[in-house]
Amino acid sequence: MAARRLTLRELNRATLARQGLLDPFATAPVPALVSRVGSLQAQHPDWPPLALASRIDAGAASPDLVTARRERQIVRASLMRITVHVVATADYWPMAAVTLPLRANQWRAVFHLDPVTSPLGRRIAAAHPAVLEEMRGGPLAIHEIETILRSRLDGLEVPGNRCLWRHFSASVPLIHVPYEGETYGRSRYLPATQWLDEPSPGDVEPDAALGRVIVRYLAAFGPASVDDVAAYIGRGRNRGAVRDAIEALGSRLVHLADEAGRSLVDLDDAPRPSPGAPAPPRLLARWDSLLLAYGTRDRVRILPEAHRSTVITRNADVLPTFLVDGMVAGTWLPRRDRTGRPSAELRPFGRLAKGDRAALEAQAERLLPGLASGAFARYPGTD
Repeated sequence: MAARRLTLRELNRATLARQGLLDPFATAPVPALVSRVGSLQAQHPDWPPLALASRIDAGAASPDLVTARRERQIVRASLMRITVHVVATADYWPMAAVTLPLRANQWRAVFHLDPVTSPLGRRIAAAHPAVLEEMRGGPLAIHEIETILRSRLDGLEVPGNRCLWRHFSASVPLIHVPYEGETYGRSRYLPATQWLDEPSPGDVEPDAALGRVIVRYLAAFGPASVDDVAAYIGRGRNRGAVRDAIEALGSRLVHLADEAGRSLVDLDDAPRPSPGAPAPPRLLARWDSLLLAYGTRDRVRILPEAHRSTVITRNADVLPTFLVDGMVAGTWLPRRDRTGRPSAELRPFGRLAKGDRAALEAQAERLLPGLASGAFARYPGTD
């Protein structure tokens, strides 16, 4: 029997329904909300609170991600695509088990050495315990970690940029520890085994972890192809393992196709609304995970190809955007007037209907007072 084909609009509505962008999520514990959206891209720690709040019912209190991180209910860590995400603590170890090998592969590719068996890899690994011992006294920044490692190498020449840090972070699962003044590029780290009590990485079976990550992904972003899942996890570098894990999920999945006949899979009981389901205008955050959860060529269910280079800039930044009828219809920037009152400077790709503009401005009035001051910095190439 041929797989049912979904139109682009059906794919769009299926994804929006899971992301709380058709009917917003009701209030719920922060870990449950974060888990429901899969992950929150979080290179810039100021933006995940807005990303989640934009998916919450307007009458509900904004999720308190700061407290949830301090209480270790959610964590910020380098995971999918070797970029920083906020995820529910319960999802962390499976995601770490799946993505940590990607960092080792990156070290191997950048420095043309094996991180485990090469003489340099063994020398750096022998210095890791010194860092871990120092971390018992509190979190460390990257430069502090590198200083400790370098002091144990007896003047050994180390190639390239961030070789020591990249080796350590490819070997030790790390958490970005929250602290007052945390900003982009200024994280402080502790081992996940120290920050989180249970479980330890040895308790995570790799195949089971990959299956769990795929189920979490489909619940948040499906239907999707093998290539989409592989791109979300590791920029497509783990396609074979993803394909095998999807096959192992068997009857939990339903097989579908897109308009072009591309094979898709989805959870059998996941929502796939009518293409006519109304999609209200919504503000999305900078680096919103919704725009990066699919293969580069397959983001068209949300982001029209004609506007991809405007939204995802040449320096690989991803601008804040807004949705109209479920599709990215423009970018926006957070601004403050002379009194400090925040607002959204809307930059539509075309004509923006008065009602849609009013809805977006009302969202900005609700969401932007909670946006941290660091998010109001100017963006290169947008002024």
